[in-house]
Amino acid sequence: MNRREWLQSGLGAMAMLATARTRGDEPVDESDPAPLLAKMGPMMEKVQVVATELAPGLHVVQGPGGNIAVLDGPDGLTVVDSGVPMRAKEVFETIQRAGGKPVERLINTHWHFDHAGGNEVFARAGATIFATSATRQRLSTDQYTAAFKFTTKALPSIARPTVTSDDLELYVGDHSLHLIAVPPAHTDGDLIVHFPTLDVIHTGDLFSKGFYPNIDASSRGWIGGMVAAADQLLKIAGPKTRIIPGHGQVGTREDLAAARKMLATVQDRLARMLDSGKSLREAIDARPTADLDPAWGKGLFTGPMFTRIAFDGLAQHRGGKAG
Repeated sequence: MNRREWLQSGLGAMAMLATARTRGDEPVDESDPAPLLAKMGPMMEKVQVVATELAPGLHVVQGPGGNIAVLDGPDGLTVVDSGVPMRAKEVFETIQRAGGKPVERLINTHWHFDHAGGNEVFARAGATIFATSATRQRLSTDQYTAAFKFTTKALPSIARPTVTSDDLELYVGDHSLHLIAVPPAHTDGDLIVHFPTLDVIHTGDLFSKGFYPNIDASSRGWIGGMVAAADQLLKIAGPKTRIIPGHGQVGTREDLAAARKMLATVQDRLARMLDSGKSLREAIDARPTADLDPAWGKGLFTGPMFTRIAFDGLAQHRGGKAG
């Protein structure tokens, strides 16, 4: 896939970072994702923000952060995720143009800056913010992400969720939204947002279409939780369900099933390595994802990077230490 195709695929800054690696900009340790962070800011400034109608009254907004869903309702707009902080005003304005109404509600699928970084702009415009209690807690305190060697500062109080729940039904005009928390997977505060009347699911970063996902071990994320979350999503999704991933183009149940198969395969391989006493370095050097990399390693994370974060999360989940 060439650079133009990546940029058109809805991956935004991830696509540009992947392209940068092909120019010989890889870090010295190809399994270390931390150096990518320095490139994210400049890349995210360049990605266009685009709104596309997915169903009557429902738009998907794609750009420098995670995918955003916008539902039109009689009292205003209900938005899923707020994007990155440096483009929040532009994203907010794009959402208002797409929906043509004030934003009444904002739902955070989890705490990461590319999904909740725009919260303050939405809150100051009057939106009520919904999330899990774990997401509110993480947005309220500084968070260190070991994989990127980076600290995300706590959001100001106005930008934090004011309604928390692990299972909540929202009614917006003729539509309902079901907010469903899952056990630790991508983070420890992930929400599925199901639009049953439209047969649409927003997964947050529980699903990334066509490439290795991020799994945040510093937030109790682990690959087994990702597999379990995929199983839960597959139970909700029907044959015609449209699935909005955290990143990438809108997918299908088949796309989700393929991602679940990949995750389960990697989990099985890494679990056997961990059981045999291999260290993180030994697991990375064994290239356990080599046969999967051509299909899944073209996003933000290479196979060695994904091995690092998945092995680390699995080891921490078991109470051990990767390394």
